[in-house]
Formats: sequence, C-alpha cells, structure tokens
Amino acid sequence: MPESAHSNWGRWGEDDERGALNLVTPDRTMDGVRACRTGKVYSLAYPLQREGVPIVPYRGAPQRLSLMNQADPGQFAAWGGGPEMGANEDVLVVPSHSVTHMDALCHVYDEGLIYNGFPAESFRTYDGAGKCGIDKVGAVAARSVLLDLPGYFGVPWLEPGHTITGAELEACAQHEEVAIHPGDVLLIRTGYMTYWFSQSGEAPGFAQPGVGLDAVDYIRDRDVAIVGADNSAVEVVPFDSHYMSGHLALLVQLGIHLLEHVRLDELASDAVYEGLFMVGPLNVTGASGSPVNPVVIG
Repeated sequence: MPESAHSNWGRWGEDDERGALNLVTPDRTMDGVRACRTGKVYSLAYPLQREGVPIVPYRGAPQRLSLMNQADPGQFAAWGGGPEMGANEDVLVVPSHSVTHMDALCHVYDEGLIYNGFPAESFRTYDGAGKCGIDKVGAVAARSVLLDLPGYFGVPWLEPGHTITGAELEACAQHEEVAIHPGDVLLIRTGYMTYWFSQSGEAPGFAQPGVGLDAVDYIRDRDVAIVGADNSAVEVVPFDSHYMSGHLALLVQLGIHLLEHVRLDELASDAVYEGLFMVGPLNVTGASGSPVNPVVIG
C-alpha cells in the first residue's frame, strides 16, 4: 500500500512502532483522571470461554485445561506438603484475537507493508512480529469517550450492515455533549452485541453495523489514539469500498490500534460518556494481538 496523503507514516519517526499511542502523553492521561465522576469501575471484556461468546470459526474457541487439581493427591508430598494439601492450576490455549481483544499494528498488511512502511515479511512463523507487535503497546491510560449510536437514534441496536458516518458520530457527540480530543480513546457502541445475544448467540449472517471510511476520516481528523467497538471488526460488514478497508486505513495508514468485541452496554446504560480508560495487553513478544480486559472508571 503506498503511503497516502493522510497517512501517519513517519509522523513520529521512521522507526516508530506505536503509532497513534504516541498521542497519549501524561497530560492526556490526566485528562482521563479528571473525567472520573463516580469512581465506578467498568470491565469492558466479555468472558473467555468455549461457548456463549462470539467465536470466529477459523480461530477456534479459547480452551482452559486443568494442569492439576484435587484429582491429583499428594501433589507436593516431595516438598513436605500434607496429603490433603494441593493446588488448582490451568493451561490456557487462547487465540490472540479471541473475544474482547486488541489488534496490534502488524495485524494486517497490504502490498507487503504494515504501519509506517515496515515490510510484512518481518513477521515470522516462529518469532512473530519483527515490527509493530502487541508488545510495543505497553500500558495505556487515557481519557475515553463513548459514542452510543443506538442511544442517539433511540433504537436497541443499529441494523446489520449499517455504515456509520462521520456526521453520525459528530451528531451523537453533540447529543451527549462531549468532545473528542487528541489522544482520546474512542469507544463506539453499535448495539451489535445486544443484537447477538438477542439471537441466542446465533446472529443470522455476518453483516454487522460499524464505521465506514467517512467515519475513519472523522477519527483521523480528531487524532484519536485507539478505537474500540462492540462488533467483530470495528468497521462495517460487508466492508465499505473494499475488503477490510477500515482495518487498512486505521491500522496500516494511521497506526490506530483497534479493540473489538468490547462490552459497552453498562457504560451506555449509566450514560458514562467520559472516563479514565486503561488497558494493558498481554506482553507477548511478537504477537499480532492480545485478549484484553479494558477498564473504564466513570
């Protein structure tokens, strides 16, 4: 993908691997602290489990397997542990993009390039990402802004395939009386997960509401650091313009990390449109993404 006129390539240096996270300065973090009003803590993650949550078939379901439990008596006898003393431990087998997760900037590529013009071939089967892996994220604390589109439109959810525009995002922000500042985390509620659960976890088809390229321009112009949504791709499905056009624009061109399958209903119900957002993906060297448990303090 050639660098576009609206790209962030080189903006923070030719070697930059963090993209728009560079916008989250200590001042922006303190903006998030000042946005807290009630002190209520919200988890934005759905549980990692085998059933009852959205699972992309080719990735497989998360697996929690027992490593040891009470069925293994005398586990620690060799170290002096008594016969009734033991421990429960697990082995977790979890796809990096499972349920609520963060996409690293190396997640997608086009014409052989990822964010900042690094070659996609820097990703190796054994070592993972040579550039822009999830380990480059570290810990993030910033001001969050929730735009509750179904709340604005007065509906339980946006219809599958609804393409969210920049004008709709701005109208929703004005309705909620919030403004989006550089370095903010933008959380977009489409209502898709409400719809998904209403269908007993078997939503017909794969069509989902989400942002289109016009909304990507809106996000770019406001220097958003991270975008999260309660759907599977942040962007609309079927895709706007071409396959994964939103991912290519946000991740590859703008260097904006994405959060998918984010739990936003409780925030919307409490009208917590601003807050302190925190997330720390698993620090897996070279990973293309990570399950996360984002937190907002209202």
